[in-house]
Amino acid sequence: MLQSASKWFRRASAPAAGEEHPPAPKAPLICLRIGGEDAAALAPGAALVIARLARQRPDLRLLVALPEEVELALPETVERRNLQEEGSPKALLRQVAPDLVVLFGNDLPGALIKAADRADVPVMMVDVQAAPNAARKQPFSGFGKPPLLRRMARVLVRDQASVTPLLQLGVEPCRLEVGGVLGQPSEPLRCSEAERVSMAALTRTRPVWLAAEVPAEEMASILAAQERAQHHAHRMLLILAPEDPESACALVEDLTARGLAVASRSVEGEPEDETEVFLADDPGEYGLWYRIAPVTYMGGTLTGGTAQPRSPFEPAALGSAVLHGPKTGAYTAEYARLGEARAARAIHDAISLGEAVADLMSPDRAAVLAHNAWAVTSGGAAAAEAVVRAILGEYEGAKPRKET
Repeated sequence: MLQSASKWFRRASAPAAGEEHPPAPKAPLICLRIGGEDAAALAPGAALVIARLARQRPDLRLLVALPEEVELALPETVERRNLQEEGSPKALLRQVAPDLVVLFGNDLPGALIKAADRADVPVMMVDVQAAPNAARKQPFSGFGKPPLLRRMARVLVRDQASVTPLLQLGVEPCRLEVGGVLGQPSEPLRCSEAERVSMAALTRTRPVWLAAEVPAEEMASILAAQERAQHHAHRMLLILAPEDPESACALVEDLTARGLAVASRSVEGEPEDETEVFLADDPGEYGLWYRIAPVTYMGGTLTGGTAQPRSPFEPAALGSAVLHGPKTGAYTAEYARLGEARAARAIHDAISLGEAVADLMSPDRAAVLAHNAWAVTSGGAAAAEAVVRAILGEYEGAKPRKET
């Protein structure tokens, strides 16, 4: 085991023969471990924390352990090791002598936690969350090890919903806190400022909403919602972005046959005063439409029929209130975050969609959702800062470790 451990950690250099002064003691070490099935998903948030730690405390050594296959950009001063080469936890602790072990996510390496407990090395967990789709009675059923949880010096969870289950599993209230969701705010979709100014001038006196990435099977629901919303605002403009841009020509013919005043981006370029439905048939211009429309319905969430649904964080980051159906698919966690923060509104059919669109045409109501959504999409950096503070607080409050 010691041979395996020696591969995993850099040993201290032995004093040279006849050396008058012993080598300077090594700087304090924090070992950060990213393991479990969700290691790849946890890595981006962990990278943000590690970069901030390295920048704020260059006097500390940081060692990051994670699976070999997980890609992670790290500062040059941070050492990376592979979990596959861990070896004996007791040997690891003896060789590394960490002052603190930080576990990312829900992974509970029992042998390491027990060895650290015997050596008086504090262990804390960060970025912990009850699985969004887990049964409500057992949101942390994968843990199954309450004694290990009780050994944690501190546990930082992503959201309030994860607090009560952990309290029930034995984590002391004084050691449990909400740290927020880690993540670097994504770069907002761009657009031409000249185009934005021009389009805003054309639509400034009209209520506008966007239906984004709409599959063919949802077209009837979108048009029914538009008709219902027009009862409350007769000059309502629907910006309709079909999932298949190639269907725009056929859509123009169909909508015109229904008696609707239609224009398209690829032909007319801009909506006229009488335009009721404007087809946004260029997928590269979502950054423009999110900025123009104060309300966005996320296509495919009523039927689940979109092959490549768009992230709700796209409109949220640009100030457009988010509407969505029950079929949230790959973005279930994102919609859950927005819903918990009252930053999105769920609908279930064309009637409720039309009512929600009409209701959110009130500027103050749409503004509340948009503001809350912006706070969610830009809050990852603040959460990382909170985690860094907690890590440093735990490190600085740790008592000297005993020899293993």
